[in-house]
Amino acid sequence: MKRILTVICILLAICMLSTTTVFAQSAPAADSADAIDIADADAAAVGDSYTLTDGGEPVLEVAHVYKPGLTAALSDRSNGYYTAEFMLPETNYQVYLTGLTQDNTEEIRQMIINAYTEGGDFDFKNLGFIDAEKTWADDGDENLCWAASTSNLLTYTGWAAQAGFASADDVFEAFISAFDDNGGNVEFATGWFLDGVAAPGGAQPTAGTGRYLPQYNYSDVVETFDVYNGITEHMDTVYDRLKSGYGVSLSLDIYGNQGYEGAHAVTCWGFVTDIRYPKTSKQFCKNVFITDSDSDQYWVQGGKDRRDADDVMSLYALEPVEQEGIDTMMFDITDRQTALISEAVTIAPYSADIPHETSIDATMDPLTSPDIILDPFILTDDVNDKDHTITTFAPNTTIYYQPYMMNVANTAYTGRLRLVVTVTDEQGDTVYSRTFNYSSSTISPSSGSAFGKESITPKLPVGDYTITASFNPDHEVAEAYFFNNTRSIDFKVRESYKLGDTDGDGSISVVDATLIQRVLAHLVVTLDENAAQRGDINESGDLDLLDVTYIQRHLAGLEIPYAVNDSRYYQ
Repeated sequence: MKRILTVICILLAICMLSTTTVFAQSAPAADSADAIDIADADAAAVGDSYTLTDGGEPVLEVAHVYKPGLTAALSDRSNGYYTAEFMLPETNYQVYLTGLTQDNTEEIRQMIINAYTEGGDFDFKNLGFIDAEKTWADDGDENLCWAASTSNLLTYTGWAAQAGFASADDVFEAFISAFDDNGGNVEFATGWFLDGVAAPGGAQPTAGTGRYLPQYNYSDVVETFDVYNGITEHMDTVYDRLKSGYGVSLSLDIYGNQGYEGAHAVTCWGFVTDIRYPKTSKQFCKNVFITDSDSDQYWVQGGKDRRDADDVMSLYALEPVEQEGIDTMMFDITDRQTALISEAVTIAPYSADIPHETSIDATMDPLTSPDIILDPFILTDDVNDKDHTITTFAPNTTIYYQPYMMNVANTAYTGRLRLVVTVTDEQGDTVYSRTFNYSSSTISPSSGSAFGKESITPKLPVGDYTITASFNPDHEVAEAYFFNNTRSIDFKVRESYKLGDTDGDGSISVVDATLIQRVLAHLVVTLDENAAQRGDINESGDLDLLDVTYIQRHLAGLEIPYAVNDSRYYQ
């Protein structure tokens, strides 16, 4: 039987743990944890909500648990993975945890009870978390934490099952057999798994390995977010993706008493969040749930099988860190080591709807054929902006576009560059079209090319639009994949307003707060159709007393977590 060791201290004041380490350190003995039998906890259920009691005393009110809250992990969705989401009582903390199985959704209740006990570790058996484990030493996997995390994610998201793998351990064994024992990353590990192509640096695979699902291109499945220099720009996206069934890996920089000790990769399964703050705030994410391929590697020695190692999930308290150009989150991974989150990588759950190659012209071999993708595709109102895409514009704005043609294969693209760009409105009518041609050009491997930034003419009125760019549409030059030569961006043109300007007079005043109060009191108030959007400060979807409070605090010059008086676009 496998067990999960989860350490949670009262009110989520998390202890600094020593059970999940990166470098050699003895793990605690299995019998050091205190186990509470689930039979000791009673649940009085009402619908999908319930009250937990222990010895007749109420312990926790659970608002609801997603059961089933399935991901697209397996084609047989009844065997997928479950999620749990609940509020901790008398706090503003919400817990989201995924990767549960049908057999352990009830046992998660006991884990919640443990959160309200005084200190101590808790021993959970056979909860079935996905946790591929490295071995002690000299077994060819010392530096393959990135492969272990990728194995977890591919299993959780269903890609491993599609390729015929039964478990994360099976996938990890395939990585160990194919790669030399060096550093790597989850993004290119996923690429090797799908189409057989690995990154030019770091660990290298044996020729002819991988390529289990060559009809897919990894760039459509995996995405990397650089959170080191801007945690708030990306972590809200990562959080949303986790809740949408994506697998998430976190890349860490480990620091000890002597400074930097090395990089590491772990698998993320959930967060504890403070609902008083928006997802873009550094105060939103309070804790993170992870599994770590190093957590029990010290047990796997003397002939013991990695598959029998304990599955260990840990909860760590997150703290923002800003120094010397670093703007990220950190947590104490042991009592002498601190981990700074440098990257987050997400893998989309398998779905039959994910784009894949169907053309008979495609070679599906990026080792010997070029492969052009349109990335990035810049859409902006700033002619000098080469990095950011926006999707909402004011009426009569000059909108610029520039798709970059990137060759992600190992072979150069040589031949005609032909790009067709069209813009259609919400009725599907074409309102703009242009074709670009160069008779002959070369795009080297891992390089890109782009035509000059162009503008959409004439300027567009309020409405919903789609811009589409298609490269090499006639398949004049052979490529590994053609399905990824086309990319579209949905965008809209909208009038703007000031957040908090409930009455729409162009300024923020006590009248705006009073108007919301009158609406809540059901007094006779006539609102235009956009007033609720203007006054919805916390963007909850409704006007409430918090919106009134935020406007009042803004007028009093007090700090609030929302940008009252900032420009917004109507939805």
